[in-house]
Amino acid sequence: HRSEGLVLGVGGNMFKVAGAVIVFGTVAAFVVGVLTWIIEGSGGGS
Repeated sequence: HRSEGLVLGVGGNMFKVAGAVIVFGTVAAFVVGVLTWIIEGSGGGS
């Protein structure tokens, strides 16, 4: 953060962390959705 300054450096690092969290959340939601779809489809429920 030294070359960009304090505000831009901390902001950039926050967006790097937030980007990883958003990607992980999207992938996790997709996996849960697919698993739910498979379980609901093969369960033969109501």
